Amino acid sequence: MNIQLHKNARTTPAIRLELQSQPESVSDRELAEAYHLNRHTVAKWRQRKGVEDASHRPQRLHATLSTAQEAVVALRETLLLPLDDLLAVTREFILALRPGPLSAPPRRV
Repeated sequence: MNIQLHKNARTTPAIRLELQSQPESVSDRELAEAYHLNRHTVAKWRQRKGVEDASHRPQRLHATLSTAQEAVVALRETLLLPLDDLLAVTREFILALRPGPLSAPPRRV
């Protein structure tokens, strides 16, 4: 079984499960001494429902999209296309309708 642990993790899922299965009468400090862990680590794993590491990625992005970027995201979600195909669709159908430096070159037929 391939277990993905954080590189600094001092516990394994088996140890975490043991910590969670201990009765409430056993204190966090006693378990910390028995497993050679910090009492805060023991308290954290006893409170969690699972034994897997939590994600370290941000849960909320702090970015604001422009109206054009939101339109591209909506178009991508609607068409379910990869970015390369979406770029081709944008160049062929949307930019061809607009005059200016970003418009697609005329197609030769």
